[in-house]
Amino acid sequence: MKYPGQLKNTNFRKLWFSDILIGSADNIEMLIISWIIITKTNSGLILGTYGAIRFCSTFFAPLFGSIIDRFNKKTTLSLSRSYMIIHSIIFLVFSLQNILTTFNIIFITFFYGIARTSDRISREALTQILIKKKDLRNASGIIRATMDFTKIISPIIGAMIYTNLGIEYSYVIICILYIGALLTIYPINIHSTNQQNLILYKELLSGITYLTNNKTLISLISFAALVNFTVLTMPNAYLPFISKNILNGDANDFALLISFTAIGSLIGSIIISVNNFSNTPGKFLIIFIFIWHILMLGTSLFTIKIIIICILILFGISSSITMVNMSILILSITDRNMIGRIIGIRQLAIFTLPVGLIISGYMIDKTGIISSIRIMSFIGIIISIILSFKSKNLMSYTNTY
Repeated sequence: MKYPGQLKNTNFRKLWFSDILIGSADNIEMLIISWIIITKTNSGLILGTYGAIRFCSTFFAPLFGSIIDRFNKKTTLSLSRSYMIIHSIIFLVFSLQNILTTFNIIFITFFYGIARTSDRISREALTQILIKKKDLRNASGIIRATMDFTKIISPIIGAMIYTNLGIEYSYVIICILYIGALLTIYPINIHSTNQQNLILYKELLSGITYLTNNKTLISLISFAALVNFTVLTMPNAYLPFISKNILNGDANDFALLISFTAIGSLIGSIIISVNNFSNTPGKFLIIFIFIWHILMLGTSLFTIKIIIICILILFGISSSITMVNMSILILSITDRNMIGRIIGIRQLAIFTLPVGLIISGYMIDKTGIISSIRIMSFIGIIISIILSFKSKNLMSYTNTY
């Protein structure tokens, strides 16, 4: 059988299929738990807190990255995916015992967030090992497209299972998917890239020193922190309320909004993985960050379902083009022996997402969904302008491959 692009690489193909299963389980769970919280509490702040807990462990990402740099990346990936199986079993048992309260959900999710952060760092570091530098655009696009594909199908399947069979059967499916993801990466065969003794504080300092000496990486991480604080709050904080309060929908309508956003993301992933639109990818990235914020603002200007769906498709396209470009730039610029530490610090930028989710949830409760979206969009546009003037190295960065 002939495979397209970097899927010809056997090890990368196994990682890719494992990511399909991980993404499917994660997206099913996020939809189900988000809808449970919003129907039980109707609180944007509590929903935002749940979303924040999923990402707050990124505060420790530089530490995780330093550790991962010293170990076999397949081993660290296997450990994180093993815990995801345990996580799904805990939720299954709690739901069977009818003790899956909002507090329990948030408390257990904190530990899942730790595994999720470690998993992403390990996966990106492993990708850099498996794929040549000149092929990273295609590989990153494929991985992003994979995640987007799962966001299209999984929420719809998850909503159907949850609506018709209940949360218990939903978590049986989630558990099976996590087990499959772990078994799929087992045949991948790589060797550790660094056998030196691990001294954590020295590893952290070396990563910080490396970053501070590279103004382009600093700009990339600054923009990463911005988009996590603003536009990436859309799927985790705003979409459930757009579905429930603006469109008067149910869990299935929420799933459709997620899916249409993911359809746009999939289109963007395909576009960016097969074409190099600019020899100045930094400037291209900044332009799409502006477009992304404008489209977020657009979701607050209309109450007609078909118009919101069209905006969400374009929102998804912009998100993929932006995030894939950002990942490619970071992987291309960073030395291989430093990749875990730099991805860890880049993951630290995601710590602004929990902050953004809590602020967004609070504003939804106090000012309403429409005002909250508009305020967050304008904040993003203003900070983007400021960062653009401070990012001359990123603006002028050119491809070297």
